[in-house]
Amino acid sequence: MKPKTQSSLLSFFSPPSSEGGSSKKKNAATASASSNGSSKKKAAAKSATKRESLGTIRKKIEFSPKLKQKITAKKKETEDVEMEGAEKVSGVGSKRKAYEDFLGTSSEEDEPVKSSKTNKEEPPKKRTGKIVIKDDDDSEEEPVAPASRRKGKTATRNVVSSEEEWEQDSPDEGGDGEESEFSGAEEEPSDDDIDDLVDEESEEESKPPKKRRKSAPAVTKTKKVPAKSFLSPPPTKKKWGNGTPTSTNKKSAQLADGPDLLSSVAGAGNHIHDALPWLHEKRRDINGNTSDSPDYDPRTLKVPPEFLKKETPAMVQWWEVKSQNMDTVLFFKVGKFYELFHMDADVGFKELNLIYMKGDKAHSGFPEIAYSKMSAQLVAKGYRVARVEQTETPDMLKVRNSTLAKKAKVVRREVCSLLSIGTNTVSFLDAPISSQDQVSKHLLALKEAFDATQKSVRFGVCMVDCSTGAFQLSEFDDTEQRDRLKTLFAQFYIVEIVTERFNVSDDTKMVLKHAAPAAIRSSLRVGKEFWDASKTIDEIERAGYFKEHGWPEAVLHFLEMDKVVKPEGQLAISALGGCIWHLRRSIIDQELLSLCNFKRYKPSDEEAREARVNRSAAKAELKQQYVVLDSQTIQNLEVLCNSFNGSRSGSLIDIMDKTVTSFGRRMFQEWVLKPLCKIGDIQERLDAVEELGNSGDLMMEIREFLRKLPDLERLLSRIHALGSAYRSKEHPDSRAIMYESQIYNVRKIKDFLAVLNGFDDAMNLTLELGPRLSQSKSPILQSLLKRYTIEDGVQPDVKHGHFPDLTEKLEFFKRCFDQASAKKSGVIIPQAGVDPEFDAACEEISQVEAELAEYLSEQRTALRCRQISYWGKKKEDRYQLEVPESALSKQPKEYELKSRKKGYKRFHTPTIRALLKRLATAEEQKEEALKDQTRRIFHKFDEDYKYWMKAVQCLAVLDCLVSLGLLSSQSEGYTKPEVVTASTANDGKPFINIKEGVHPCVAATYGSGDFIPNDARLGIEGKGQMVLLSGPNMGGKSTLLRQTCVLTLMAQIGSFVPAAKCRLSPVDRIFTRIGASDRILAGQSTLFVELAETATILNHATSHSLVILDELGRGTSTFDGTAIAYSVVEHLLSDIQCRTMFATHYHSLVEEYVGDDRVSLGHMGCIVDPENDRKVTFLYKLEDGMCPKSYGINVAMLAKLPDEVIECAAKKSEQFERSLQANSHAELESMRLAQKVREVLAEGEPGVNKLKQLWEQARSIRT
Repeated sequence: MKPKTQSSLLSFFSPPSSEGGSSKKKNAATASASSNGSSKKKAAAKSATKRESLGTIRKKIEFSPKLKQKITAKKKETEDVEMEGAEKVSGVGSKRKAYEDFLGTSSEEDEPVKSSKTNKEEPPKKRTGKIVIKDDDDSEEEPVAPASRRKGKTATRNVVSSEEEWEQDSPDEGGDGEESEFSGAEEEPSDDDIDDLVDEESEEESKPPKKRRKSAPAVTKTKKVPAKSFLSPPPTKKKWGNGTPTSTNKKSAQLADGPDLLSSVAGAGNHIHDALPWLHEKRRDINGNTSDSPDYDPRTLKVPPEFLKKETPAMVQWWEVKSQNMDTVLFFKVGKFYELFHMDADVGFKELNLIYMKGDKAHSGFPEIAYSKMSAQLVAKGYRVARVEQTETPDMLKVRNSTLAKKAKVVRREVCSLLSIGTNTVSFLDAPISSQDQVSKHLLALKEAFDATQKSVRFGVCMVDCSTGAFQLSEFDDTEQRDRLKTLFAQFYIVEIVTERFNVSDDTKMVLKHAAPAAIRSSLRVGKEFWDASKTIDEIERAGYFKEHGWPEAVLHFLEMDKVVKPEGQLAISALGGCIWHLRRSIIDQELLSLCNFKRYKPSDEEAREARVNRSAAKAELKQQYVVLDSQTIQNLEVLCNSFNGSRSGSLIDIMDKTVTSFGRRMFQEWVLKPLCKIGDIQERLDAVEELGNSGDLMMEIREFLRKLPDLERLLSRIHALGSAYRSKEHPDSRAIMYESQIYNVRKIKDFLAVLNGFDDAMNLTLELGPRLSQSKSPILQSLLKRYTIEDGVQPDVKHGHFPDLTEKLEFFKRCFDQASAKKSGVIIPQAGVDPEFDAACEEISQVEAELAEYLSEQRTALRCRQISYWGKKKEDRYQLEVPESALSKQPKEYELKSRKKGYKRFHTPTIRALLKRLATAEEQKEEALKDQTRRIFHKFDEDYKYWMKAVQCLAVLDCLVSLGLLSSQSEGYTKPEVVTASTANDGKPFINIKEGVHPCVAATYGSGDFIPNDARLGIEGKGQMVLLSGPNMGGKSTLLRQTCVLTLMAQIGSFVPAAKCRLSPVDRIFTRIGASDRILAGQSTLFVELAETATILNHATSHSLVILDELGRGTSTFDGTAIAYSVVEHLLSDIQCRTMFATHYHSLVEEYVGDDRVSLGHMGCIVDPENDRKVTFLYKLEDGMCPKSYGINVAMLAKLPDEVIECAAKKSEQFERSLQANSHAELESMRLAQKVREVLAEGEPGVNKLKQLWEQARSIRT
């Protein structure tokens, strides 16, 4: 049977029909002849017959390379005769192009096809048969064309599975067992037939183009769908995130809940699916719900049965899968190719630069080997990708059909993976893990419980980094402003969010929208998909996720002894349930949850509150472990990304991070986001950094060792998945028919060898550099590479070491198979003693073969003939006794004749048959053991996962310490900070004393030599606990405020700081109130934003906190702003008594604290031109005392405002200044009145008389 090609591929789309293409032509010709009169009937009929014959020839030519060459030669010969000179030069190209396009042998680029609407318009891409993968990055990967369009080749999309489908789908086949019109032997066209074909083509080309007659549409066409109808149906009032994809990146299709592929590729082409009403304006979900129904599921689609009746069985199968996954792009396996149909083909056209196949039904595709590249591109752009594999061969289909009453017409297919940016685990189909993709991307499942009347909210969260299998679980109360939730988003890179449908408050929606605008969002049905706590526990028990390693402590924290969920754990476990359902849909739940890699996430301020010392006991040492950094602080200090374009460049972590491993980089980010609070921990880290910084050679050697290591953390997660028995037996991938399996197997082996070699390098590091570090004065360095023996009861510590001794384990895996052979073949053949089952099978085979040899010796003796031997190589005829006829004078009765040759006869005996049965069984056992050998080796390796991970953690810590050491030694002007207790150093008062400090990010951007250093002294002798900072605009006030916080942060991370001296007592939390902006979409004014941030400070700051406030009160009038600022300053000074830096332009506020010992006054120095006070030179240097002016007119001049505007502003400024001086008494009285109001409100609900008295005072001040 001949293989099917592109013409056969059309049957994949074509609905079953009673008429074939030839019959349609014949009917058309007959109808035309009858209308022209009886005199022309015979000629017309003869012409129709000839055209039908030529149509058949065309089909034969398309599938025959020999005939293609013949017709091409004939065509060229004809052209050469007809064309001469310039006409020949200009005409041959187009004529040859027409034939080459027809034959699929074009050697040139296909030209765009003119639009059917007008000869002037051209679509952006030509719908040719080519499947071209176009790279914008000039990669060396060659274009991949479909079989029927490849240059000089016949169809190669002829794998058995696709052939079977197309054979059964062909509209011209006669039924089961009959061959299609493209199968079997066919008569080759004669030379005369070829001549007729060439002549007809030449005549057709010479004729002027006829006006196309509109043919009857294949489907009922509706009115052209307007652009807006391609969008998903509008959500109801209660819905969230079911609309059009939104993104801050125009090139990215960041998809909201149930991403509507139709809207993301609207206008990509003009195909049949663009005009299907039930796919657009009349769309319903699988249960028939319309978009305005609360039960509407945008992930599903109801496909009309009458439509499916017209589709081929293969396309019916596609629609069955697609109707359950409308939010994904299906990569639908057909033979060796992944095909994209309908709206998915539009995505391939738009995002992957694939070219449509010919036809009204959108269709494109690419070979299996390109899956990794194609899926990665779509996932990076925010799409979900479902990989649909064939899980049955045609032979298996025949076996299945033998037991079915209704025969299946296509091989079985299953969804084997569903990828998104949040669920990408990097499977065996993907290329090796890139060392550049080091950022942890998290999937977040969020469960909210809010009380609108009490204005209280509580969250349950479950986060997972699918690349490493690391889960974090938590439940916490939050403020009305969702401060803790905002902080969580600032600390973790959330790329996908899962919530309950209709159970997310508007305030929380707004936070999610602003905190992660590009994240994919999925809203799950309550109970059915987003499980409650009790159902989650039941599902975990039923699936057996924790069966092997036991329940993780982080999960047990929320459970009672009998696995009953605690009241304070209901939301957290429910969030875990929503996460599990989402992972289960992606078919990665088993491989991730079975790692049991769970941690409990605790909001940093919650830990601080639990460990908070009493404010009156200022001498007590801090008990919390980490400094609290909320979302505002992380953003304002540009800890992880800059405020310019949101990238990492120029941020604090960009300046500090000099790690060389992927896992080290991830740990370093944790260090930056969790500075230490306990002095002992800070000092230990600082001592280690100092010692490494002073040992440059040692540091460089360590870096060179670490630089060679792959991403061991992620590779361990991959090996765990590949070693899973579930994945090899129950996962759909275990049934998938993969045509490039050897490549994937080799890839698995390479990953495993990379892990072995990586840990081998790590052990060499401990051998070569461990002894040197063990002589260190730093306890951390002493134990970090010191190996401890893996024995029961031995715990890693400073005495025994922290690095597990992996020597024996590595030696076992290095000698258990031939690495070179496995790397080449993709098959692991275990050495003796590694796998008992494999060894037993091999031993049995050897035993049987020995018995067969002994039996042969016995037969030679019995028949007295040494020429007797075994014959046969195939399993069914092997081990036949080949005996010369001359030795068979007396043939033994047990001899059973099997075959013969001249002079010899061949026999089997009962003994041989019994031995062959044993041999076959043993070989089967060996084959099964060998088939599962790679998984078994991986599983055995994964049994020691905790030890491998412990080694990775030690290496990550070492990488981070070396990074800080390199920062201290290679950065000019860095010094070791002194972090001491306030009780012993400063009479119990928290303090900061920084001399000649420099902002590391600004200095790195503009050059340290151009940066003016400044001091920051808070709470030390002769200085108040607060600095009121004034000075000119653009004078450097905000930079100084940020600089103080950043240097404090670096000191408590354990890093050296850019300063001449840095001494401080630990800070428990850093608060920042910087900048002025509104939040239009949240309905919040500038003043509201300022006061909400200030409220967080006043409600959560302690005496050990560090607070910076920049320009508080700018969102309202001068008088109101001054009053608010004054009240806040008083509260910070009197009640909280924390270290504070307050920058302001309210000069009256500064004047109020002249002579107050609690406050130090300072300003940023400047030089004013005595002849023109509008010309100001900034000194960027902190000076004592207050500044009389802000010099805003100077900034206006720098900004190039028109001269007339500057003149007017200067005059008005002088008028306002005189007015304010005249009313300074009233302003001071206003501040005092504000203080009285604060005191009255603090006492409780004030009486009417008291309020009236305050009103009278305010009225008198205003008068």
